[in-house]
Amino acid sequence: MEIKVRDIDTGAVKVLNDEARKQNVSRNELLKRHIEYLAQFNGIKRAEKEVDSTMSRVGDALEITYNRLDKLEKQSMKMYLLLAIVLDVDPGEVDDYLEKMFKINI
Repeated sequence: MEIKVRDIDTGAVKVLNDEARKQNVSRNELLKRHIEYLAQFNGIKRAEKEVDSTMSRVGDALEITYNRLDKLEKQSMKMYLLLAIVLDVDPGEVDDYLEKMFKINI
Protein backbone atom coordinates (compact mmCIF):
# COMPACT_ATOMS: atom_id res chain seq x y z
CA MET A 1 0.00 0.00 0.00
CA GLU A 2 1.24 3.47 -0.75
CA ILE A 3 1.03 6.54 1.45
CA LYS A 4 1.90 10.01 0.22
CA VAL A 5 2.77 12.80 2.61
CA ARG A 6 2.83 16.38 1.37
CA ASP A 7 4.15 19.69 2.67
CA ILE A 8 6.92 18.24 4.87
CA ASP A 9 9.36 20.80 6.22
CA THR A 10 12.65 20.71 4.29
CA GLY A 11 14.59 20.52 7.57
CA ALA A 12 12.63 17.41 8.57
CA VAL A 13 13.34 15.81 5.18
CA LYS A 14 17.05 16.54 5.64
CA VAL A 15 17.01 14.86 9.06
CA LEU A 16 15.23 11.84 7.57
CA ASN A 17 17.74 11.64 4.71
CA ASP A 18 20.69 11.83 7.13
CA GLU A 19 19.21 9.13 9.37
CA ALA A 20 18.46 6.89 6.40
CA ARG A 21 22.05 7.32 5.19
CA LYS A 22 23.38 6.43 8.68
CA GLN A 23 21.28 3.26 8.72
CA ASN A 24 22.22 2.52 5.09
CA VAL A 25 18.58 2.30 4.00
CA SER A 26 16.36 4.37 1.76
CA ARG A 27 14.25 7.16 3.18
CA ASN A 28 11.18 5.14 2.19
CA GLU A 29 12.45 2.11 4.17
CA LEU A 30 13.24 4.30 7.17
CA LEU A 31 9.75 5.84 7.15
CA LYS A 32 8.17 2.41 6.62
CA ARG A 33 9.99 1.04 9.69
CA HIS A 34 8.96 4.02 11.82
CA ILE A 35 5.31 3.78 10.80
CA GLU A 36 5.19 0.02 11.36
CA TYR A 37 6.89 0.42 14.74
CA LEU A 38 4.42 3.13 15.72
CA ALA A 39 1.46 0.93 14.76
CA GLN A 40 2.91 -2.01 16.69
CA PHE A 41 3.69 0.20 19.70
CA ASN A 42 0.15 1.57 19.78
CA GLY A 43 -1.24 -1.98 19.56
CA ILE A 44 0.93 -3.03 22.49
CA LYS A 45 -0.16 -0.02 24.52
CA ARG A 46 -3.82 -0.83 23.83
CA ALA A 47 -3.26 -4.44 24.90
CA GLU A 48 -1.49 -3.26 28.07
CA LYS A 49 -4.47 -1.06 28.94
CA GLU A 50 -6.81 -4.02 28.47
CA VAL A 51 -4.62 -6.22 30.68
CA ASP A 52 -4.45 -3.51 33.36
CA SER A 53 -8.23 -3.16 33.29
CA THR A 54 -8.71 -6.92 33.56
CA MET A 55 -6.20 -7.19 36.40
CA SER A 56 -7.97 -4.40 38.24
CA ARG A 57 -11.30 -6.22 37.94
CA VAL A 58 -9.68 -9.47 39.09
CA GLY A 59 -8.16 -7.66 42.07
CA ASP A 60 -11.54 -6.21 42.99
CA ALA A 61 -13.15 -9.65 42.75
CA LEU A 62 -10.43 -11.17 44.93
CA GLU A 63 -10.91 -8.46 47.54
CA ILE A 64 -14.68 -9.05 47.60
CA THR A 65 -14.12 -12.81 47.88
CA TYR A 66 -11.61 -12.35 50.70
CA ASN A 67 -14.02 -10.13 52.63
CA ARG A 68 -16.86 -12.62 52.19
CA LEU A 69 -14.68 -15.52 53.34
CA ASP A 70 -13.50 -13.52 56.33
CA LYS A 71 -17.10 -12.79 57.36
CA LEU A 72 -18.06 -16.42 56.78
CA GLU A 73 -15.18 -17.60 58.96
CA LYS A 74 -16.21 -15.27 61.78
CA GLN A 75 -19.84 -16.37 61.52
CA SER A 76 -18.79 -20.02 61.51
CA MET A 77 -16.76 -19.51 64.67
CA LYS A 78 -19.73 -17.83 66.35
CA MET A 79 -22.01 -20.72 65.32
CA TYR A 80 -19.41 -23.21 66.54
CA LEU A 81 -19.20 -21.56 69.95
CA LEU A 82 -22.98 -21.18 70.17
CA LEU A 83 -23.44 -24.85 69.34
CA ALA A 84 -20.86 -25.83 71.98
CA ILE A 85 -22.68 -23.70 74.57
CA VAL A 86 -26.14 -25.06 73.65
CA LEU A 87 -24.90 -28.65 73.74
CA ASP A 88 -22.99 -27.93 76.95
CA VAL A 89 -19.77 -29.20 75.41
CA ASP A 90 -16.30 -27.83 76.08
CA PRO A 91 -14.99 -26.32 72.79
CA GLY A 92 -11.55 -27.70 73.61
CA GLU A 93 -12.96 -31.23 73.76
CA VAL A 94 -14.69 -30.71 70.43
CA ASP A 95 -11.39 -29.53 68.93
CA ASP A 96 -9.64 -32.67 70.21
CA TYR A 97 -12.45 -34.86 68.90
CA LEU A 98 -12.37 -33.27 65.44
CA GLU A 99 -8.60 -33.54 65.25
CA LYS A 100 -8.68 -37.23 66.13
CA MET A 101 -11.73 -38.18 64.10
CA PHE A 102 -11.19 -36.16 60.91
CA LYS A 103 -7.54 -35.17 61.23
CA ILE A 104 -8.59 -31.50 61.23
CA ASN A 105 -6.10 -29.10 62.76
CA ILE A 106 -8.02 -26.34 64.54
